[in-house]
Amino acid sequence: MSHTVTIEQIVSKTSDLPTIPAAALKVMRETQSSSASAASVARIIVTDQALSARVLRLANSAFYGLSRKISDLPEAVVVLGMKSVKNLALVAGTYPWMKRPLTGYCLGPEEMWRHAFGCAAAAQIVARMSRKCSEDLVFTAGLLHDIGKVALSVWLENKMGAILLYAGREEISFDEAERRVLGYDHCQVGFHLATSWNLPEEICSACLYHHTPAQAAEHQSVVDCVHVGDYICSAMGFGLGGDGMLYPFDEGSLTRLGISPDQIDAITDEFVEKFEEYEALFSEIAA
Repeated sequence: MSHTVTIEQIVSKTSDLPTIPAAALKVMRETQSSSASAASVARIIVTDQALSARVLRLANSAFYGLSRKISDLPEAVVVLGMKSVKNLALVAGTYPWMKRPLTGYCLGPEEMWRHAFGCAAAAQIVARMSRKCSEDLVFTAGLLHDIGKVALSVWLENKMGAILLYAGREEISFDEAERRVLGYDHCQVGFHLATSWNLPEEICSACLYHHTPAQAAEHQSVVDCVHVGDYICSAMGFGLGGDGMLYPFDEGSLTRLGISPDQIDAITDEFVEKFEEYEALFSEIAA
């Protein structure tokens, strides 16, 4: 296969591409509407049997430690809160394809998932500390920031080794190597994918600029939070794969968010604690 495959071809022709269940996307849009209610959100989830089962299982998981069993969806929405349910719906909807190994990126089973979820958790803590943007939106952007890798891995399994070697030899970041070899990188592919799903602009921007946050003309704070979350997650060794050691960090993100470099330690400590709690949640979803 030649290098001439375009991003458009990848997004339009790959049969194995990730998708977000329609119900999860509808939940996402509904929770952003001013007229949303627990009942209206539950009505959407009910249309997807697998999603309903997962959200109920998560609501009853040890993670939330509720004293009584929740058996209906509107109650789950009330107890967990609308934003949590939106995140749960996305997590439950993306888990089946995010947990697959990405051989193109040297990522084993669940590693992509750990990285995506870890980035979401870390970015959310950064957003809370900075108070510059919605924690909830940042969580979603963090969860989906690397979807371009999922798409590219399908096409490029046999090319990735060469790109990795090239990155190591030239001492450049992996996304820079992707651009030199392919003419584009996983960030651009992710942006196309997110745009084709009609995801909110902030999430599309995070897909495109999470390695180069200074280039984001809009939604800068969301992109900065995801960049810092991604960096923390990579520094902790979550889902590194082949490209993790070459992660250029843009300190400008901290400056723009009003976070000092020494606060990174506090964020990292909280992230580790939170991630351990989330680990319990993983096992619930995987069950």
